[in-house]
Amino acid sequence: MPRHVMNRAGILALLLPFSMLAAGEPTGSFVLSPSQVARAIREAGRQVNDDRVGFLSQVRTRQANPTLKVMSIHEWHDGVQKVEIRCVDRSVCLPFLVLVRDGAFVPDPANSSQAKLQKAFSTLPKRHDVRIGDPAILVFEGNDSRITMRVICAQDGDRGQKIRVASSDRKHFYEAEVIEPGFLKGNL
Repeated sequence: MPRHVMNRAGILALLLPFSMLAAGEPTGSFVLSPSQVARAIREAGRQVNDDRVGFLSQVRTRQANPTLKVMSIHEWHDGVQKVEIRCVDRSVCLPFLVLVRDGAFVPDPANSSQAKLQKAFSTLPKRHDVRIGDPAILVFEGNDSRITMRVICAQDGDRGQKIRVASSDRKHFYEAEVIEPGFLKGNL
């Protein structure tokens, strides 16, 4: 028997992609570009430059140019906004997140939905440098000594503020000044 003979399953496996082409089914996947996402954000009323859009991972769709919808925009940290987007036709792609860097949102007074998004965006709670439950390092400094210990923040706080912190076992509480996220300073 010749080595080139295939069984029925092999022939079906070869013909399946061609039958999908004939039926009009999508045969591949497409990768979304930053300009497609920026266009969706602009349609939601926020002006953004294409080069400020960053993907957390590659986003694949079943269509080359799907219609995208912005679900939410949230402040993430240090001037970076987290934008949740999905395809209008949910069978085309899964919901995904992108990051928009450096305050890239440019105001667009001509767009009335801009005011609605700005109002929703401004009502989001402020993200503090340290938050309740965050682990941190507390440094006590005296004239001739320095003690470092792990603590848990008992209050939200920003740089320069004094907050209460608890020891890791939560048996002792201290007052400390927030120096930066995760780093606090106390006095002996």
